[in-house]
Amino acid sequence: MENHASENKTLKHDDILALDVATHCGYFSKHGAGTWNLTESRRRNDNKMHGSFRTLLIDFIRKYDIKQIVAEDVSINRHFYDLRRLSELRGVLLEVCDELNLPEPEFVNPAALKKWATGDGHATKSKMVETCKKYGYVPTDDNAADACHLFFYYIRKHRL
Repeated sequence: MENHASENKTLKHDDILALDVATHCGYFSKHGAGTWNLTESRRRNDNKMHGSFRTLLIDFIRKYDIKQIVAEDVSINRHFYDLRRLSELRGVLLEVCDELNLPEPEFVNPAALKKWATGDGHATKSKMVETCKKYGYVPTDDNAADACHLFFYYIRKHRL
């Protein structure tokens, strides 16, 4: 833990990538923001979501010398399929961090993030999008909005 805390003190805003990991993966950093579409289709040779996520992630990390990732944690809901997919993508994220010798991502509980961003732990997607405007950012969708909030949550939490 002490090592992780000392690493945070040397981090700059440019070193951080925030991710809302999902089939439509929101990302936010000082180098770019938006949503990566990982939807599988026949035109993309069926089952390529995991490989696409891995490739996009590695390319982004290497291109911008990312040193820390913060991501929305997997939460249990009524949709088992969603839980399984998110868990699979979380595993890819952990493997990429291992391969690139990055610290383990900091995972943030979705309800805690909503509470921090809007004051309501059950905030709607539209409310999360709306509150991004306080950062001067207009997200393309709720996934990009969540990533934006994750980024600012992390830098505030660690006083960067």
